[in-house]
Amino acid sequence: MTTKGWIILGAVALSIILLSSLGAMLGLVAGAGLAYLGWRQATLSEAIVMKVLWWFVLVIGVLVGISSLPGMIGVVALYLLLKLYDKWKETKDYSYDKF
Repeated sequence: MTTKGWIILGAVALSIILLSSLGAMLGLVAGAGLAYLGWRQATLSEAIVMKVLWWFVLVIGVLVGISSLPGMIGVVALYLLLKLYDKWKETKDYSYDKF
């Protein structure tokens, strides 16, 4: 099999992995967003009750992020897919057909 064939096969496999872990990746983003929101608002608020509530939001965000940790497989697949695309652009197909 040629180099381009292996690149196409790898791209198909990584695309399937990426699409199958898309939900976990979205959960990972939502958890990180909740954790950041909770941390930011907890540091800005002055009332003790609001600090406790925002820290509760922070803990929920961290737990959502931990439960969506398989989304990291999708992130790695996306990174490898981008590297494969760069490799695809580098391959040159020289064809010297003499008639």
